[in-house]
Amino acid sequence: MAERGTVTKRSRLGKNKKKAWRKVDINDVEEALEDERLQERTGGLLEKKEDASLFYVDKSVSLLDVDKPKQSNKRKAQEKLKEIEVALQPPPPKRKDKRARAVIDRERSGQPTLTQKDSIEKRRAAKQQSYARTRNRVKMPIADVDIWAEQLTDSKPDDDHFLTVTKKKRVKAPARLTKSVSDVPAVETPHPGASYNPAFDEYQALLKKANSREMGRQRDEERIKRALDEKFPDASEAPTEVTTLQEMSAGLFEGVDSDEETPDPDISNLSVNPPIRREHKKDERRRKKEKARKQKLKEKENLKEKRKKDNNIFRLKSIKAEIRKETEEAGKKAEERAEKRTRDGMRTRRLAKTKFEEPDMEVKLSDELVGSLRELRPEGHLLIDRFQSLMKRNKLEPRGAPGRKQKRKYKPKVFEKKSHKDVK
Repeated sequence: MAERGTVTKRSRLGKNKKKAWRKVDINDVEEALEDERLQERTGGLLEKKEDASLFYVDKSVSLLDVDKPKQSNKRKAQEKLKEIEVALQPPPPKRKDKRARAVIDRERSGQPTLTQKDSIEKRRAAKQQSYARTRNRVKMPIADVDIWAEQLTDSKPDDDHFLTVTKKKRVKAPARLTKSVSDVPAVETPHPGASYNPAFDEYQALLKKANSREMGRQRDEERIKRALDEKFPDASEAPTEVTTLQEMSAGLFEGVDSDEETPDPDISNLSVNPPIRREHKKDERRRKKEKARKQKLKEKENLKEKRKKDNNIFRLKSIKAEIRKETEEAGKKAEERAEKRTRDGMRTRRLAKTKFEEPDMEVKLSDELVGSLRELRPEGHLLIDRFQSLMKRNKLEPRGAPGRKQKRKYKPKVFEKKSHKDVK
C-alpha cells in the first residue's frame, strides 16, 4: 500500500501501441466467441434458426389430468418404494412340491445343507493334516539306538538316512564305476609260437610278427635321423658369421660404382590415401537413401525365403528322399560310433605326458629252443610284466619301469651344518 499523502503515478499507455494489447481485458469477447463456436458445433446459430425448430407444443397432457388433484411428494415416494420392493423379491419356485418348499425354508432359516456340511468337514480335516505336518517337520528326530555298538539293532530297519549316516549302509555307487576302463584282459593269452615246444608254422608266425615290429621301429629311427641329423650339420661343418654374410651379399655389388650417388626416389610415384574432404561426408539425404536401399534389399530376401518355403509343398517326394537318406546316414554313423567304442576299449589312452610304448616281444631264437620245460631259461620279469599290464589297461599313467630312479628337474642345494663341519 502506498503511504498516505503520496501520489501514485498512473500508468498511461497508448492504445495504438502493440505493447498495450495485453493490458486490455478481452474476457467478454472470448466468452462470446466461445458461445458462438459451441452453437455452430451443436446445430447452428440460434439467431438464424426458426421458431418451429426451437419451440414445440406439448400435447401429451389431457384435459382430464389437469382437473385431478396433485398427489403429495410423500405419497409418490411410498408408491415408488413399493414398486422397488416388488422388483427385488426373488421369483417364486417353478416346482410347487414339498422338496422345493423345504429347500426354501432351510435357506430362510440359515441352516447349512448336507453338501455344505461335508465340505466344511473336509476343510477342517485338511487343516488339521497341515498343522500335523508342520509340527512333525519342526521336531528333531531322537536316536534311540546305540550307534557305537558293533551290531546295529533292528529298531530302525527301514530308515535309510539313519543307516547311511551311521555308516551301516553303503552309499550307492554310480554305474560308471562298475564298468572297466579297458577291455584288455588282465592276463593276456600269449602267442602259440611262444611255447617251449611250438609248432613250426606258429613259431614262424611269431618270428614274422617280431620282425615286422622291429623293422617299424628301425624305420621310425631313420626317419628321425633324416629329419634332424642330416639337415643339421656338425659343429665343424656348420656355417659361421663370415660365410653367412658372404653368401647373403653375393651378387649385390657387381657392376655398381661406389662413387656414383644413388638417385633420390620419386615421391610422386608413392601411393597414399586420398584426403578426406567435407563433401565426401554423408548427409541426411544420402543416409536415408542408403537406409531405404537396405530395407528394400531385406524385404526382397524375406520374400525370396517365403517363396522357397511355399515351393517346398510341391517337392514332398524329394524331401522324403532327403529324410530317408539322412536316416540311413545316421544309422551308419551310429554303427561307426559303436565300432569306434569297441576299438577304444582295446586302446591305451594318453593319461600323462609320455606315451605308452608296447614292450619288446619275448621271442626265443632257434638255437635257444629246448625240448624240455625244465631246461628252458625264463624270459622277462613277472613284476615288470604286471606293471606294464596296469599301464596298458589305463590303470596307471605311463611311466618308467619300477625301480628306475627318477631324474631331478633341478640340482639340489647342499648345506653344511656347523655341528657336522669338518674342521681341519
